[in-house]
Amino acid sequence: MVRSKSSNIESITGLINDNSTLPRIAKRLQRVFNTTGSKSSIDRWKAEKAESLDIREIIKRLNFSGILCVDEYKPKRYKGYDLIDSDALTGRILYLEKAEGLGRGIVKEHFEKLKDLGITPYAIIFDMRSCFAGTARKVFGKDILIQHDYFHVMKIIHYHLNRAMAEYRRLLKESGIETLDIWSARWIILKNIEDWSYKHHQIMEGILKRYRGTLIEDILILKQGIRDIFLESNNMREAFFRRDELLKEGWQFKSQHFAKIIKFLSSPYFKYMVTYLDHPQIPKSGNSENVIRLWRQMEKVRYGFKTGKGRLNHLKLYQFYHYLNGKLD
Repeated sequence: MVRSKSSNIESITGLINDNSTLPRIAKRLQRVFNTTGSKSSIDRWKAEKAESLDIREIIKRLNFSGILCVDEYKPKRYKGYDLIDSDALTGRILYLEKAEGLGRGIVKEHFEKLKDLGITPYAIIFDMRSCFAGTARKVFGKDILIQHDYFHVMKIIHYHLNRAMAEYRRLLKESGIETLDIWSARWIILKNIEDWSYKHHQIMEGILKRYRGTLIEDILILKQGIRDIFLESNNMREAFFRRDELLKEGWQFKSQHFAKIIKFLSSPYFKYMVTYLDHPQIPKSGNSENVIRLWRQMEKVRYGFKTGKGRLNHLKLYQFYHYLNGKLD
């Protein structure tokens, strides 16, 4: 049976707008148009439409803000990585590309590809991978503003605080002291105080009563001191001053895990953690976690995501229908 233009459009919009699956689309075609389509046929129609779209033209129409967010993610149907790029202000996915690795050479090729596509940022947000910052300066120019994603910075901080807590519990248990209360409250201890519920405050009141003057109280104090660097400083100079005050207070001598935190904050990359303080138009965090979560929802049930070309085809269709309302004129 010859497919109609309507069934073709129904197939593609069902896959993209409704985030449906190929088998469900096939059933929909049977129900609505009294025609059939195999998974491979529908996927072929999808590919034909995607390949008729020019990614450069799509990117041009997306009106990139100039602040780029870059992150890596691991596709479910591929053993390597993809690099995914989005607009840090609008949250729109701009491009993604299969990466054979995450070394400087691969990242440089990716950034050069973005530049070739017309994506030339004046600021860029990414995680703590050492290959990103220097490579971005080489490709986009030494004046590009670099911001390390605050979420990833605090993820590293929390990792070491959690390790310090675990080591303290172990020492107490070796001394025959029960520490189930610390274990039960560990995520509350690491949670931002302003996000504690009434019940959390009640639990922590008991924790602090028992562990006042111990490493548990130190974790809470240090965590808040670090957050004040990023949330209470008015500029980069003040952030450096607050960072240096933690060093003067000797937190690095209280625990090997605290020492790792202070070393991390004292690295040359600290300036990239606080760029947003002197440039308020730049978010302190990118949107990569939300972007990857969105992409995972599409990837989870989709046929044709195994190859880099298949993933890019789906992205072009998503951009065309969701961001541009199905129009390029």
